[in-house]
Amino acid sequence: MELYGPNVLVAFIGAAGVLILTLVLQIKPEHRLIEGGTRRSTFVERLQRKLNQADLQVTASEFLRISLFLGLALGLVLYLSLGAWTAFLVGLGIGIAGYWSYLEDRRDNRRRQYQDEMSAAIDMLLQASSVGMGVPMAVQFAAERAPGIVRADFEKRRRLQATGTPLEDALKTVSAERQDMLFDRLTEALISTHLRQTSLIDVLRPMNELVRGLSAARRRIATAQVRIRWEARIVCVAPFVFILILNQTAPDLQRPFYGSIVGQIALVVIGAMCFSAYYLMNRIGARAMRPVESMNESTLDEEQKAGALGALA
Repeated sequence: MELYGPNVLVAFIGAAGVLILTLVLQIKPEHRLIEGGTRRSTFVERLQRKLNQADLQVTASEFLRISLFLGLALGLVLYLSLGAWTAFLVGLGIGIAGYWSYLEDRRDNRRRQYQDEMSAAIDMLLQASSVGMGVPMAVQFAAERAPGIVRADFEKRRRLQATGTPLEDALKTVSAERQDMLFDRLTEALISTHLRQTSLIDVLRPMNELVRGLSAARRRIATAQVRIRWEARIVCVAPFVFILILNQTAPDLQRPFYGSIVGQIALVVIGAMCFSAYYLMNRIGARAMRPVESMNESTLDEEQKAGALGALA
């Protein structure tokens, strides 16, 4: 005698879940805080906001154009190789995720480079201060000799001053555009020293040691993160590489399976598991930087209260 109780229970639970989801989606808000509401942003605007928050420095149109091209090309290759339409969807997802991962690597490299250049810029400011230069001349000295991206920031400050903007406002404008914690603290130090007519050396010397220590810690963590990311990429791409290899070595066994409904569902499940695993591994790897970020703020605040950086308060 067959037992239908467990099957009926599972079906009832599934039906109840679908009913609850349908009722939730039909709920409408009874009150609105702002009458008339605001204009709903487009998909491109929301995507551009996400790209800006991630500091990827790429426009939404460029991201869509390149990622879709890579996704369509890879999806077409997988479709022609396996003969399953779900392989096209998996390839599309891999192409988009791969381009995003490339942009993340480029962003991290740019941040590490900026931190190293920040240490060199502080050294130049210290050299200028040691020969008696004030804040305006020291900043001008750094604008002429600082490396790379930091030099561009100081040059932007010089262009703003050339239009009549005061030194304090020019530094604040550049700092707001850069949105880097170390550059923000350097800006505060320069402005405070300029307004109080105090010694820039007393402020920059402890800051220089702190920046070098943080840069070294970030560099070690970033090296470990690179290894974690490449391991995640290899692990997540490996199933699809094995599928393509088996498709060439055992086509009679491979193609009928992935041409069936079960095989296509298996491809979707494999793709979802790989994407989820890569996302989780990236999140776990990103947590390693959080203690350094919190140390940045707490250490600098303590320095401000205890020593020479108190001039920044």
